[in-house]
Amino acid sequence: MQRTRRSLLAAVALLMASGVTLGSSGITSPAWAQAGKTLTIAQGFDPQTLWPNGTTASDNLNAGGAIVESLLWTNPVTGKPEGMLAEKWEQISPTAIKLTLRRNVKFSNGEPLNADAVVQSFKVFMDPKQAPAYANYAAALDRVEKLDDMTVTVHTKHPYPPFELMLTQVYVIPPAYWASVGLDGYGQKPIGTGPFKLLEWVKDNRLVMERNPDYWGKGPTGVDRVIWRPVPDDTARVAGFVTGEYDFATNIPISAIDEINNQPDRKVVEIPSYRIFQLVQSSLEEHDSPLKNKRVRQALNFAVDKKAIIDSLFAGRAFALNGQLLRKEQLGYDPSLHDYPYDPAKAKALLSEAGYPNGFEIVFKFPSGRYAQDREVSEAIAGMLAKVGVRTKMTSLEPGEFLRQLRARELWPLAYLGLAPLDDPDFQLAQYRSTWRYSYIRNAELDALIDAGAQEIDREKRAAIYRKAAQLMHEEAPVVFLFGGYDFYGVSNKLDGIVPRGDQRFFLQNVTLKP
Repeated sequence: MQRTRRSLLAAVALLMASGVTLGSSGITSPAWAQAGKTLTIAQGFDPQTLWPNGTTASDNLNAGGAIVESLLWTNPVTGKPEGMLAEKWEQISPTAIKLTLRRNVKFSNGEPLNADAVVQSFKVFMDPKQAPAYANYAAALDRVEKLDDMTVTVHTKHPYPPFELMLTQVYVIPPAYWASVGLDGYGQKPIGTGPFKLLEWVKDNRLVMERNPDYWGKGPTGVDRVIWRPVPDDTARVAGFVTGEYDFATNIPISAIDEINNQPDRKVVEIPSYRIFQLVQSSLEEHDSPLKNKRVRQALNFAVDKKAIIDSLFAGRAFALNGQLLRKEQLGYDPSLHDYPYDPAKAKALLSEAGYPNGFEIVFKFPSGRYAQDREVSEAIAGMLAKVGVRTKMTSLEPGEFLRQLRARELWPLAYLGLAPLDDPDFQLAQYRSTWRYSYIRNAELDALIDAGAQEIDREKRAAIYRKAAQLMHEEAPVVFLFGGYDFYGVSNKLDGIVPRGDQRFFLQNVTLKP
């Protein structure tokens, strides 16, 4: 830990002394990018799409959400759903919500926000071919009914506890423009109702947006332009933030926190994260590997010293999962479950029982630049696995390719993954349903529990369902249960009003950039 911290800060100091600024291209940003009314944000990677319903990755959503807006949003300060493009909503039956749309709102191309736009947006959202990333969220939807130009009713197939949260995920598109450019075209050149409009996109270098002068809301103060810079390297991202090239930076490594907080005009903001880190252990029939054997999957859980990773790489700023995928704050968390203890001897015994007394070799995939310290964590895990005879062939993936493989179920047999869905147990556990594209387990009993939890309105009965699901997953060990933690953001003292959420989302509607 100390060597990593010293090397990172030494690199930052060298960059500062030399006067070099490092964006994703490694060259000094153009002069217009440094204008006083320009907000510059550094993220881990360049978005693949700016249509929010085309992806669930936060780096895509944060940029796309500055242009395209949803019906509701979850306020990070209160944790409660609030109106965005839907001004009011009313549960009129156990399976229906009536939405009243905000009046006098237009898309930046002049199309009106109305019921037709919302109905069309739901049609796309509910189509697994067009919005596959949101198939889990849309699974409960039945139909959407236009009542008049400014009112719609959304019907579900059954009572659905996270109904309001689901509505925060429906982003509204202009029907005529969508019809003219199609899904792929919209993702590259979106038109929305948001506070910004797309100005320029130089792939893997910069994404530039200009202020929408006709924005319906208060909008940002002191910001005429926002530039999103993809900076996958931790050192470059920290250096750019410390030297003032970036006003806001995501995924600040823990080793740089103290140095940044010692700067007179910079600080690190710490947010409890929804992201749950794990090792994918694919047991799918089509993925032939030793991990199809439950004893092998359990062995790897005994082989990884989670506490050592938390203490050394995260300086204690992370928390053990206690052998389950729901956080302590969530409905259905089971306090009777505990982490697999670090026990290399037990791991070796289980491997021997499974027919691997001498261990085995396995491909281990991990992202580089997707999560803070993702490479360091993966390398530490590989070293622990080697001690019990599991020899890993390390495969580093850039974030875009990592996400593509995740979506295509190609992150097998073993992979380092962090998932941060909305704060409801259905959205967390539905990621392990057999039909879901992120799932590397097929288990009929688990599927039935996930489906039951999504429909149970009684809070205590619903919690009991999720506790049973947690116990099943603890036994089956579809993942190595690693840790949860905190997200760290670098924030300039001249930037106010940007409040990240636990799912790594942040919004620019009400930010202020002081001179």
